Amino acid sequence: MTPKKTTQRSGHKRDVSPPVKLSRRKKLLFSAITVPLVLGMLELALALFGVQPALYESDPYVGFDQLPLFVEEERSDGTVQCVTAQNKLRLFNSQTFPRKKPDGTYRIFSVGGSTTHGRPYDDATSFSGWLREYLTVTSTERRWEVINAGGVSYASYRAALLMEQLIEYEPDLFIIYSGHNEFLEERTYGDIKDTPASVLRISTWAARSRAATLGANVIRNLASSWSEPPQRNELNSEVNTEMIGLSAYKRDDALQEKVLKHYRYNLLRMIDIAHSVGARVVLITPASNLLGASPFKSEHRADLTGNELARWKGYYQLAEEKLAQGEPSEALTALDEAVKIDDRHASTHFQRGHTLAQLGRHDEAKTALVRAMDEDVCPLRALSPTSEIVAQVAMEREIPLIDFVAIQEEHSQHGIPGNEVFLDHVHPTIEGHRLLALEILNVMASEGIASPSKDDATLRQVRSDVMSQIDPAAHGRALMNLSKVMGWAGKLSEAYRLAVKAAELNPDSAAVQYQAGVTAQLVGKLEESINHYDKVIEIDPTAALAHGNLGVSLEAGGYLAGAVRHYELSLKYGEPKDAERNQRNLARAQQKLRQSL
Repeated sequence: MTPKKTTQRSGHKRDVSPPVKLSRRKKLLFSAITVPLVLGMLELALALFGVQPALYESDPYVGFDQLPLFVEEERSDGTVQCVTAQNKLRLFNSQTFPRKKPDGTYRIFSVGGSTTHGRPYDDATSFSGWLREYLTVTSTERRWEVINAGGVSYASYRAALLMEQLIEYEPDLFIIYSGHNEFLEERTYGDIKDTPASVLRISTWAARSRAATLGANVIRNLASSWSEPPQRNELNSEVNTEMIGLSAYKRDDALQEKVLKHYRYNLLRMIDIAHSVGARVVLITPASNLLGASPFKSEHRADLTGNELARWKGYYQLAEEKLAQGEPSEALTALDEAVKIDDRHASTHFQRGHTLAQLGRHDEAKTALVRAMDEDVCPLRALSPTSEIVAQVAMEREIPLIDFVAIQEEHSQHGIPGNEVFLDHVHPTIEGHRLLALEILNVMASEGIASPSKDDATLRQVRSDVMSQIDPAAHGRALMNLSKVMGWAGKLSEAYRLAVKAAELNPDSAAVQYQAGVTAQLVGKLEESINHYDKVIEIDPTAALAHGNLGVSLEAGGYLAGAVRHYELSLKYGEPKDAERNQRNLARAQQKLRQSL
């Protein structure tokens, strides 16, 4: 037994016990009790002073004032409905849902760009429309609301800000399909740093704490006094969908890297926004047409010399000649040499991918076509790193992921997505949307959200019901508009393919037949263009542009008398601003006709 120590003061002796030493285990236990208690008291005190947790960060790189997507309307029965604002219908589908979510209802919002919207069609045949129908029929255990909030040309930063509005409407689930429009709007960036996954997890937890929010604000205010804040782009309140021209796009590898980092940041922000109100998230990897969509714009590498450019042109022209002669092996040899000279030219990789596909070397073909997509100077498709970012974010945040790229590959010949699964460069066919909706349904079942009964007869009935409601004429007009976009981009063969399909769906539309005639004319199919222009004139005998273009095709085909007649009619019915051109065409055809007699 340890003897007690004594001390002497003023002639008195006093017993002194040695200090009590706590074991490490007891210290840890004491801390585990005390620290949460202190933090809890601090949170309570800050709440009394009105300090709110951040829950999610604002975007430090892009800002704009976004008008409300939905406005409230009171119905005759006293209920308040949210409807798509009139000034938003140019970019969004018309949607309606109750302001107050009914009991027993599970509310789903789909957000993203034009694929989410259902472009070139509408909500009915989008993956949201299909999902709504499947849930209603196969999962009757609750009431479902699937609200399509996909905006045409919306990039992830616009979708994220939109979600700040949508969380006010009691969402249960967000389905996010975003990534094709990240390069659509011009932006500049300062330095965007990658944040480690461990830090992101801590920051997500801290965002729900008032103390952490207060501390972060203090640090941010102090930091701003000695360092420059991130460069922030103030954009228009709504995205500009006007065609700005391919000349506006230049290769900028540094900017591309920052855009992709911003995209990653936006995905994380969207997840935080959803989680701030307890909503769940499903992420979808954006898929693209590889085989049927050529690059929008190609550029040579910046340091290419004049001699190298001349050699590249020689090999590229040789490859075109060999392909025209039906000699793909020789064409591939020439293309390989061209790529050795310049490996940054997107169209070279695209041509090489097609040549490899002709030779049955499909894995190599797919690699070349992906490279063509990634080297596109006008990247209006999600680059291959985009899907990798989605997968990484899903894994880090433990979010369900749907690999739509793999789905499209599965339903494509030789695993290379082309025109059989896409309408254009990014927009899936109606069947592609249906397949995506079924996969979303599978994920909802695996996550315990839905309990669908998916017998084949029920699925066939849903498919039949949806397809029976499709308006072929409306879809024809939609494809016509898509054809015009492809024509703007110089993709004449793709514009022609879409226009012909549009004319099949809507043969009684003068506008559709005219677009088919124009594209057939541009790709050199003169007889076909004549047939389409004839149909336009049958529908509208005063269609001056059709008369004029028909005259051009007839003249090119040697039908000079017919050309003269239609040039005369174009002059008769045409606008005054077109009179000089029409008169010039008429005079030329008349002279040729006189010389031929």
